[in-house]
Amino acid sequence: MSDPDRTIDFRGFATAAAAAAKPDFTDVLTRSTRYRRRRNRFGLMFVAIVVALGSGTAVALTADHSAKPTPTPTPTVGAWHTTPPLDGAGPKPQPSYIEVQPGSYDVAERDKTLTGLYPEMMAGDIDHLYLEYQNCAVKPCRRMLAVTADRGRTWNKLPLPVDPELGQTGLRTVDHTLVLAAVMKKRVPGKNSILERFPDPVYWVSLDAGTTWRRPETKTVDALPTGWLVTEESNGLAAVDPATGDVARLKRTGDISTMTVRTPTGAGIWKLTYAADGVAAQVSQDGGRTWATRPLPGLVNPDGSVGMDRKTLLTSDGRTFYVTKMDKGVLHLHVSADAGLTWQPRPDLALDGPLLSLLPIDDQTVLVEGLHGTYRSTDQARTFTRVGPSLGGRGHAIPGGFTIPTNNNEYSAWVSPDGAEWTYVKRPRVP
Repeated sequence: MSDPDRTIDFRGFATAAAAAAKPDFTDVLTRSTRYRRRRNRFGLMFVAIVVALGSGTAVALTADHSAKPTPTPTPTVGAWHTTPPLDGAGPKPQPSYIEVQPGSYDVAERDKTLTGLYPEMMAGDIDHLYLEYQNCAVKPCRRMLAVTADRGRTWNKLPLPVDPELGQTGLRTVDHTLVLAAVMKKRVPGKNSILERFPDPVYWVSLDAGTTWRRPETKTVDALPTGWLVTEESNGLAAVDPATGDVARLKRTGDISTMTVRTPTGAGIWKLTYAADGVAAQVSQDGGRTWATRPLPGLVNPDGSVGMDRKTLLTSDGRTFYVTKMDKGVLHLHVSADAGLTWQPRPDLALDGPLLSLLPIDDQTVLVEGLHGTYRSTDQARTFTRVGPSLGGRGHAIPGGFTIPTNNNEYSAWVSPDGAEWTYVKRPRVP
């Protein structure tokens, strides 16, 4: 993504939902953590391992309006519309949140599990969606996968593979009909290095939406192949061949930070890291051989501490990026129109609660999900309008469109081909 003139190709763009896919660290990875900037690399490695329609109300904004890039081109934005299920069983409202510390929120009541898990409905594209669950009618409980190829109209329930040596696998990454599952190797007692204490996962892959499975070929490389689907590991980065399911693991160097940023194929690899003066993005255009550091603005707190999570740096096209920071229910934004080379501040947006999602749609349109609604900007975050109720959290681009997983114990998702027309995909009854 460091080259603003690079052509961005969404073919093969993976839904690499590592925060929800690592079975041993699911709940931890999705939560915000706050650190002082003098924390060392070990601290960063630890975070990466254990890390009805509205009325069109205008939202008041306050901030410095200087230094704005010229909006080009002006997008054609469709009317906002949401389609609930035909049976009328629409999504429930968002849960209640409490501010546990300035700018950091948590649900007032613990999420309810789904068959003992906290899964996220993952979209391989706008038609293929996947939900992991457990069938505990057998002992031990068997990990299962609910699969739809028609946007939730019909579902098929299939077992996830069981590794003969390590046991049950869990869902890791999906892309169209490619499904990657993984199981962690056993930790070695008495070992002190972080690489030994958190060994690499063992993968299983399906190219037919979970019907058949095999162990893919896995190799260590100096650079991840172009066009492969990047996924996080406890100790570094790996990539999956979308055609064969084979896995390439990036050779380790000194830095094994792995909080990656979702980017389309052709935009390079982006990951977040702590820097001497805050938070920075590390960008590689050669598969991870070399990295360029790009400082991110506006993330240092008045007390000198800094924080980052999965909503810190967001993009859908690999060129327009948003940096987010929450403070007392107010969203502070910076925008880059040149892949992070320069940044411009935007007016603050009062959410009166947590930021659940920020989803760029194109180079001008962006959606913000908050506790009290969905807010849309068509001028690169200069102004926002409330367009409807809140849909969920952790929205991101997928092949053929966008998805926003629900955030209310529904374990369902919304999908859209254009960011304006949204369809609710309700999970099937499980087990």
